[in-house]
Amino acid sequence: MGKSVIVVGMRGVGKSTVLHKVVEKLDGVKIVNYGDVLLQLVVENNYAKNRDEMRMMPNPIQLKVNAETWSKLAQEKGSFMLDTHAFVEHTGRFIPGLPIEDVEKLKGLCGLFYLDADNDTIRSRAAKDHTRIREGQGDVEMNNYRYASISALSYLSTRLNIPLYIIQNKEGMLDQTVDIFVQHLHDAFGDKK
Repeated sequence: MGKSVIVVGMRGVGKSTVLHKVVEKLDGVKIVNYGDVLLQLVVENNYAKNRDEMRMMPNPIQLKVNAETWSKLAQEKGSFMLDTHAFVEHTGRFIPGLPIEDVEKLKGLCGLFYLDADNDTIRSRAAKDHTRIREGQGDVEMNNYRYASISALSYLSTRLNIPLYIIQNKEGMLDQTVDIFVQHLHDAFGDKK
């Protein structure tokens, strides 16, 4: 049976960059992006055309497609890192992204990761990504999202009795961040590296 971990971080923290570097160092571990799976379902059902429109979908539709997405993820084979968010936030509305009844369906879930950086670094990285609309980049909004995410992960960690790893993705220290992530991933998977 494969093992899995959930990786959460604020938009712009550098999750995709870190995870792609981690995969280069590991055999047999892949990245599954929750948003990609969700977007496919959303577009197929004509609910939205892109990720930014998805965040503005009415709550009942959000809940419906989220449940369908988790059902697909529960069937995922092999070891993987689920790249996702603890919440979908739009103008102060936080929709849970990690409902316990869905998270418990993941096969071999053995760790939770929160990737973080200081607010200025996140804003700087997000400004370079012209493919997405980045709103809520003030300190208050960013801190609210950070605290809500870490609170959700702390609850899941306690409820599921699995470790929570908090990793800082500091500017100019990508290689060190990746090395720390890989060490923690070996720990979560129970590897002896």
